[in-house]
Amino acid sequence: MIVKFGDDINTDYIVPAYILQEAWDKKFFADYAFERYSPDFPKTCRSNPNKDNVVVAGKNFGCGSSREQAVYAIQYNDVNAVIAESFPDIFFRNSINNSFCVVKVESVSDLVLGDRVEIDLQNLVVNIDGTRGRMQKQITMNEEERDLLVAGGRLGKVRERLRERLLATN
Repeated sequence: MIVKFGDDINTDYIVPAYILQEAWDKKFFADYAFERYSPDFPKTCRSNPNKDNVVVAGKNFGCGSSREQAVYAIQYNDVNAVIAESFPDIFFRNSINNSFCVVKVESVSDLVLGDRVEIDLQNLVVNIDGTRGRMQKQITMNEEERDLLVAGGRLGKVRERLRERLLATN
């Protein structure tokens, strides 16, 4: 299922500031996702039995403060990825570091509700099977970013290195 937003969706829209100090549990923030901007967001995402939700947005998704909780608020609402035309660097990095798929494409104007999307990180493309037929969009992401995301974020990369070192010593 696609949930679509426009340009300049800031982190205050994603998770309100008043809730930031309320918990250490990452899943806690999901209930407050888009609370004042799109209050039905959690219910809409959680009602999808396939749990294959994708947020589609225009330019500058995740602008504003650098709160990492904004990533959790989206991620723990059964959202697998955000596809947008651009992200501020800090939101993009927070997402990838937390193994949450965010991909940049040139335009999202032809993506509509009801389209099925598949993100192919290996080939850096988004495959779309939608109301307008089949399309493919190129993902703007370098190999280092892709590899970090595929490895499970920063923590996944650390685990990978530790596993390699442990195997090398045995």
